[in-house]
Amino acid sequence: MKNATHFVIDLETMGQGPFAPIVAIGAVCVTKGSQVDEFYRRVSLELAMHPTFGRQPDASTIQWWLQQSAEARGEIDGSQPSNNIFGALRQLADWMAIYATERDAIVWGNGSSFDNVILRSSYEACSLPLPWQFRHDRDLRTLLALYPEAKNVGDFEGTKHHALHDARHEAKQLIAALGMHYGPEWGIEA
Repeated sequence: MKNATHFVIDLETMGQGPFAPIVAIGAVCVTKGSQVDEFYRRVSLELAMHPTFGRQPDASTIQWWLQQSAEARGEIDGSQPSNNIFGALRQLADWMAIYATERDAIVWGNGSSFDNVILRSSYEACSLPLPWQFRHDRDLRTLLALYPEAKNVGDFEGTKHHALHDARHEAKQLIAALGMHYGPEWGIEA
């Protein structure tokens, strides 16, 4: 895992369960202790909730969104151009394939039952292949519980609950935690 390509993924959704409709996908590619590239797509809630996909929003999440900042809500309220879920998932898979094969990609979500699980069920609903192997699912929350000092990577930059801004911050935390695990030579080319 030391020399693997890591993808930190953050989703914004309208639910909490495995069938939650996705409204934004943010991802950061990390290799050898550095952020290499990033990906961001807004997803049309209307299209994500088409009956074909079987997505299930929940009222508590919608109420939570109504309490967030105008900047965060503006990314998911339909006022900005957005993609259909099928296209956004294909674009994410194509972007990941630039950096790693599905056999090599390590995918980090923030919570063992959230980002990766929702993405997996969305790929299945769209009849698309998952761009990573199930055994490469990783949980950033667990890693940060093991290395709590890695949470302290400076002030949050951007808008909280913006999928890409959250993914960037989480990628910094991943780099810090893996640096503590592997030592300072982790980011040095061999």
